[in-house]
Amino acid sequence: MLPHVHSAKRIVFVAALALATGFAGSSHGQSTTLKQAYKNNFLIGVALGGSVPDDYTAAELAVIKAQFDSVTPENCMKPMALQPEEGRWEFGQADALVQFAQANGMSVFGHNLVWHNQTGPWMFQDNGKPVSREKLLERLKTHIETVVGRYKGKIRGWDVVNEAIAEGGDTDLRATQWQKILGDDYIIEAFKIAHAADPQCELQYNDYNIESNPKRDRTLRLVKKLQQAGVPLTTVGIQGHWILDQVPYADLEKAIQEFGKLGVKVAITELDLDVVPRRTAGADSAQHEEDGARKSPPISEAVLKRQAEQYAKLFALLNKHRDVVNRVTFWGLNDGRSWLNYWPRERIDHPLLFDRQSRPKPAFQAVIDVVMNQ
Repeated sequence: MLPHVHSAKRIVFVAALALATGFAGSSHGQSTTLKQAYKNNFLIGVALGGSVPDDYTAAELAVIKAQFDSVTPENCMKPMALQPEEGRWEFGQADALVQFAQANGMSVFGHNLVWHNQTGPWMFQDNGKPVSREKLLERLKTHIETVVGRYKGKIRGWDVVNEAIAEGGDTDLRATQWQKILGDDYIIEAFKIAHAADPQCELQYNDYNIESNPKRDRTLRLVKKLQQAGVPLTTVGIQGHWILDQVPYADLEKAIQEFGKLGVKVAITELDLDVVPRRTAGADSAQHEEDGARKSPPISEAVLKRQAEQYAKLFALLNKHRDVVNRVTFWGLNDGRSWLNYWPRERIDHPLLFDRQSRPKPAFQAVIDVVMNQ
């Protein structure tokens, strides 16, 4: 039943709802959705922020339910969100998201257990001094066991460790507090603890720019090290925060092939296609640009067309390797909810398949046509 709205707003809502749920006309019938088009190939996911479903409109919820078969939390399952202080747990938003997903037949992929960002400073301190290795290991174990254990059987997979590969330099791993205090094997420990807490859960390493070197080769070495240690790594997550006209198709295909040779699956975990120029490459949330705030011009039909073509080329590549690729998750529901409106500077961006009114953009049909035209 549609909510009560004034007539003009109701027309806009109904139009958006019809388009988003696949009831507007297309070249392949009137009901093809993203998850239907790719149901035999890989999962189609969406990252949701805030409180779900309370922070979403009826039209947005209709899009979520119709188009996607998996969901990832943007922030509410990150370490600091769940445990802002030692022993103080905040599960409200995470519980609500899991309940929403279960009620709508969607798989949940938790994000994330171990990260150098968005982790409470208390984790690395003990009475005002640097924490000992033993104490930090104890805290790591407690955090992972508590979180994974709470959602055992409800969350299909976890990003166990996030963004641990170094950008440059001579070492494979980023110099973080985790690495400095626990040593390089902290990643192995985290995976082992997570596996023990839920032996049926899919375990994933997640990072950006690992489709290209030097990070690709470094990640391949990490995968081999985990496998040699007997760690049950299921998937490597390539984030996929790419820029229009700069999508690294060849590098991505090579990465999928190389990870596949090691017997692990590949997921595209945080997909968006930035159409507003920026100097900052990758997706390091610590990097910022100060100029150009809110100076983004309206998106043109030509840019929408290029975006559609490049999304289609990307999904054609992923579909080609569907024996290795197991999930593609968009980082945000629609353009208005994208993190790229605020990073690396405040601007107005259009990186996703749905516009600010949750109406499908040309890229939406282009992605569906990849498989429907086979």
